[in-house]
Amino acid sequence: MKAAFRSLRHRFLGCSKAAQGISVICAYNNREKLDKYLISSLNRQDGSFELLAIDNTQGRYPSAAAILNETAKKARYDYFMFVHQDVALIADTWLTDAQTALGQLRNLGAAGVAGNGRRGGVRRVLHGNPPFRAIRKKLRKPMPVQTLDGCLMIVPREVFQKIAFDEKAVNGWYLYTANYCLDLIRAGYRIYVLPRPIYHGSTGPSDPNSYEGARQDLIERHRDHIKVIYTTMGTWET
Repeated sequence: MKAAFRSLRHRFLGCSKAAQGISVICAYNNREKLDKYLISSLNRQDGSFELLAIDNTQGRYPSAAAILNETAKKARYDYFMFVHQDVALIADTWLTDAQTALGQLRNLGAAGVAGNGRRGGVRRVLHGNPPFRAIRKKLRKPMPVQTLDGCLMIVPREVFQKIAFDEKAVNGWYLYTANYCLDLIRAGYRIYVLPRPIYHGSTGPSDPNSYEGARQDLIERHRDHIKVIYTTMGTWET
């Protein structure tokens, strides 16, 4: 584990503030999964990046928004990628390819690998062993959606400095990404799914009760500007 972190540090030593590249921000509660999936795939990347890993193995942080906001203040690159510990980037050029695509998107608020909207759901995520794709819809170019799945979301630095995660709206570790996307839409930004596949070891929420509370909070918060909320976990009228 230490060797993997040393390798990652070597990749961004000496980088100036707001340099071109991606700041990878991950809160983890299982070091073995972090090393097996995210770190091993980052060590193969050919692009510029840094890893800001947040140790939550002791459950110190009860909510995602506050600790992710605080960690993002330390990020040095022009894109912030919020990602789960059990995500692996499949291609060695994943970060550089994603950054090229991001620079071509109009009015970009956030982009990810799985999302849902009026045109339906789309997912560039593989699960299981052997890997399989949960939704087999083909995607050859970035697709506009309403919200993104929380497994991976990339936000331009300048956007996140204007609109960060709302630390009061969704308290916990569920649907904070969907809430963020809806906040961006309220501000006039657009949300996209990128045609860049990943592997994700998880398939759903581990705490149904906390998830239901977050769902109700999401609906209540956005009923003033959204009639139907589309997420990868369901579609809900407000």
